[in-house]
Amino acid sequence: MTEPYLYNGQSPDDHVASCPDCGAAIALLDRPGAAAEPPPALREAVLSMARRRRDPAVTGVASVTVPYAEQVALMDDLLRELSEPQWDAPIAKHGTIRGLVAHLAANDATVAHFMGVPGMGAAPVHRRWREQAGALLERVSAGSEVLLGVEVALAGARPARAPLRQALIQRTFETWTHADDIRAATDRDRAAPRDVHVHMIAEFGLALLPRAMKGPRRDVSVTMVLTGPGGGTWTIPLSPASDRVAVLISAQAVDFCRLLANRWPPDAFPYAAEGDPALARDVIHTAATLGCD
Repeated sequence: MTEPYLYNGQSPDDHVASCPDCGAAIALLDRPGAAAEPPPALREAVLSMARRRRDPAVTGVASVTVPYAEQVALMDDLLRELSEPQWDAPIAKHGTIRGLVAHLAANDATVAHFMGVPGMGAAPVHRRWREQAGALLERVSAGSEVLLGVEVALAGARPARAPLRQALIQRTFETWTHADDIRAATDRDRAAPRDVHVHMIAEFGLALLPRAMKGPRRDVSVTMVLTGPGGGTWTIPLSPASDRVAVLISAQAVDFCRLLANRWPPDAFPYAAEGDPALARDVIHTAATLGCD
């Protein structure tokens, strides 16, 4: 991250030249041989400077901004690695990687505008997306936990509203999904989020299921058991009158998140079910409609 706001408007090189603390830290990195112990005062100096710039985010805010910040950083690194021809690599639904990043920026803008982030004008698409995502993270991180409960519009073909907390999880989810799209288009290996972030994404998608199910509401519940990293067990009532579990579905957690993004055809999705097989199929097919494309 080299945004000017990190260096009071200076370039990174000018900042390092004028900052003894950063100069000392870089000198440590440049020393040959075994890693050296940093000066005892360095950690507190860095933290003190960070606290003067901005108070730390409260725990509830950090729980949704940290996953999003991590996926933004990973996407940013990935885009920086692309050659110019790779920006025009074909991507389903969005034409090229360039078109996909423009789509991601447009979906991020729904939440960014709510947080008062101004439009990024006609900047190149990578810069436009990155600066908007960085500004969104700054605004949310500086806010209170109460703000996370305010309803905003979610991205996607199905109109839906949810608390800002859920919208930020969706931003994490979509950024990861599209980073994997780019990895696939450029012959790179896919990468799963951290286990706790996988769990958060799965929970987000499962909460949308009841409203997304087509046909009359069934007065039953579905138990979903997701295995592997980020897994867990959830029971989802399909209506307020749900009084029994009609089916238990088990699947791998990361695979299920990819199903939610419609990156796994529902007819080929591997799962096991006990109970109502027709309801299980409906749940799997509905889950595949909850992505942001």
